[in-house]
Amino acid sequence: MPAVGDLGPDFALYNQDQHMVQLGRLTADADHVVVYFFPQAGAPGCVREAIGFRDVMPELLKRRVRVVGITSSPGAEITAFAKEQGLNFDVLCDSSRRICEEWGALRGENTARMTFILNAKGVVTHAFPRVDVWKHPAEVLALFAASPVAAEPVVAAQAPVQPAVSQTAAVVSSTSVHSAGPDLVAEAARAVLKLLLMHKQSGGTIPPDVSELLTQLGPK
Repeated sequence: MPAVGDLGPDFALYNQDQHMVQLGRLTADADHVVVYFFPQAGAPGCVREAIGFRDVMPELLKRRVRVVGITSSPGAEITAFAKEQGLNFDVLCDSSRRICEEWGALRGENTARMTFILNAKGVVTHAFPRVDVWKHPAEVLALFAASPVAAEPVVAAQAPVQPAVSQTAAVVSSTSVHSAGPDLVAEAARAVLKLLLMHKQSGGTIPPDVSELLTQLGPK
């Protein structure tokens, strides 16, 4: 049985929908993974524990916590169990009992009820060799009660990329080209041309006022 501080033994097992679930991918996509072992799909205590995790899953997911249940029950029983209870997490079939044995969750021919929590590196941070099915899901949630809730992604609106060129054109236009000295005109023209080049390289278009200004500043 892995102890706190050990790497949890990797596994790749089929879930209730016949999709392969690998521990390494779970830890890569979450901050923590709850791996809980239970004796039999559909047994009263196993139903109680499963629906407990089902009910707290929205809060766990907000905290980037994934849950997987593992049992040696046949795949068909696991599928029926997950569907009947409306489970919103992966329930995995370890019919060979090899994974149960590697995790120390095998008692003779039966899977023992125990839970391990891993961090994103796959290291065991908590181990529960015995659990109370009525309290355990809430007990697990309480470990992450202080964890920051993931914020909804916010997409900022993109403003048109033209202000710098247009504003520069306005500033230069506010200075009379005819009344200014040739040095000032040349300096202003170079500034506009530089900004225009940068703007064009970034994929922007040339505003009409800039084109008109360049015509005025260009050679006669």
